Amino acid sequence: MGIFLSFLPWIVFWVLSGRENYQIAASASVVAVVFLCIRDIQKRNIKILDVGTLFFFVFLTLVAYTSEAVWIDTHASPLSSAALFLIALTSILIKKPFTLQYAREQVDPKFWYTPMFYSTNLTISWVWCVAFAIMAVTSYMIVLNHFFVIDRVIYILTFVGAIKFTAWYPDYVKKKVKNESEAPRPQGGASR
Repeated sequence: MGIFLSFLPWIVFWVLSGRENYQIAASASVVAVVFLCIRDIQKRNIKILDVGTLFFFVFLTLVAYTSEAVWIDTHASPLSSAALFLIALTSILIKKPFTLQYAREQVDPKFWYTPMFYSTNLTISWVWCVAFAIMAVTSYMIVLNHFFVIDRVIYILTFVGAIKFTAWYPDYVKKKVKNESEAPRPQGGASR
């Protein structure tokens, strides 16, 4: 549930920016992420995604009250998806895929530093990274073309697909490893 809770400020922003003005949406998202960061600090487990989210929404809220507010308001959705892409990509590039922190909340510590655990989370983080890139492009297409329906459907399906993959992939890896460990091994060697 942790990773999905970290998306709460983004969901608040996406919902409110479509119904209210963008200043209210950005401000409400700052409040949401501050609560997440307080929780992280109390648990002594500050998450890369939450810190990146905080910086983005504080920046967006500050810009909301400048002369650039109209441009930012128009481009807020593609900017928010691009920010998520950059947060995810940065976490991968620094070799701390952002999903690791959430997975550690659900997995026994003895597995935290295994190659399989890291590899699984790296794959999931890459899937999110690609999903955020697709979401940024489709939301930008909405800004350019105002062709709402198809782009919005792609946007939502991409987000839901990444959520489903995140839930499915760890179980797939566990089953694959279990099947490989239970598979019969060849006896002896071939004679020359």
